[in-house]
Amino acid sequence: MKILYFELRKEFIRKSFFFMMISLVIINIFWLEWDYHTNGGYTEDYVKVHASEKENKYYEELHQYLDGKLNAEKVSYVSKEYRRYYNLVSGDYSTEYDPSMHTGYVHGDYSLLTEHFYNPIKYLVTYKELNDGLLEKAEENIHFFSDKNNKYEVEKNTFILKHYKNRNPLYFYETGGWKHLFSYDKSDLFILVLLIVGIIPAFSREKRNAMEIIQITSAYGRKMYIPIKLIAHIFVAVWLELLFGIINYAVIHMQYGLSGTKMMLYSLTEYRYTPLNISVIGFYLLEVLSKCIGFAIIAVILTMIARLINNTYAAFIAMIGYASVFLYFSGFNSGITFVENVLTLISPFSLLKLGELATSLKEINLCGHYMTSYSFLYGVQAALIVILLFTILVVEKRRK
Repeated sequence: MKILYFELRKEFIRKSFFFMMISLVIINIFWLEWDYHTNGGYTEDYVKVHASEKENKYYEELHQYLDGKLNAEKVSYVSKEYRRYYNLVSGDYSTEYDPSMHTGYVHGDYSLLTEHFYNPIKYLVTYKELNDGLLEKAEENIHFFSDKNNKYEVEKNTFILKHYKNRNPLYFYETGGWKHLFSYDKSDLFILVLLIVGIIPAFSREKRNAMEIIQITSAYGRKMYIPIKLIAHIFVAVWLELLFGIINYAVIHMQYGLSGTKMMLYSLTEYRYTPLNISVIGFYLLEVLSKCIGFAIIAVILTMIARLINNTYAAFIAMIGYASVFLYFSGFNSGITFVENVLTLISPFSLLKLGELATSLKEINLCGHYMTSYSFLYGVQAALIVILLFTILVVEKRRK
């Protein structure tokens, strides 16, 4: 552990690195706030800073009554209120301030109830019926493709039957914060910047100061020179993701509330077709874990670049080039061609996009057999990291 501490102290436990890290943490928090105050106001999500005091009060009252497990009483109340408001706005209605209205305006009450309560609850109540239709179709497909000896389609529809059955999302909570938390990716850029800045001088500074010779000529240093750097870089990559993951959760929790941590992921309309039977908090933890793995692999690749290219500026250009190209490859997660799928699978940046990959059932045809794209992605990345580590080992042996 002492050698790991010394390695971290040389490369990361420095005033300059901590100053940059703290600066990017502050920028990330301000970005989240800016996102909430600006972009949030132009989506279906409820943003309190854009609403009046009366609107916020009505919004909170409805949530206090409707949050939690839905029952016939709650559903009936929302349906009756919706029909009442709908009848009011269907004809001629006053656009003037009306103190009898909860928000002060007829259309204000109608819009708030419809957009933030009636539509989401309608989705939850009707979800089981729509999902049962999907399961019935899957059963039909199994019988049909079994007669055709189509193993791929049989396996796919068997997977659907297994993972989509017994779904009944009858818990209602505010979902805007969860959607924003799952899709927020600005912190990924900050982590990548910190990794590049920290790893660039990992070898060039020691080579310039003749420290490399001292370390690799010692009995212990010869064996641990590269492994300890890889461990240190992976440790920092994981630590940075955990740090930003906690900060993102804390800030968005203060903004939206993030109620209903046990609510199932498919309770969010954007994830209605997700194959994951997991709670929203469980999915966020899984997303953070996926990013930890992704950044760990990226850290190994950046270390390899720094080792192969002694010039600091050339290494910086190579790292930026690698990040740009493979980040672009990860954008093909919805690709339909073979090449696009391959590019997505070989890019570790795809592991940072679980929030996108899990929105629906994305599959891979592996020699006529069915696999989900995200499970195959982890397998490919595991194979690539073994190849990378083996390559580093071979390169180091040739250097000696």
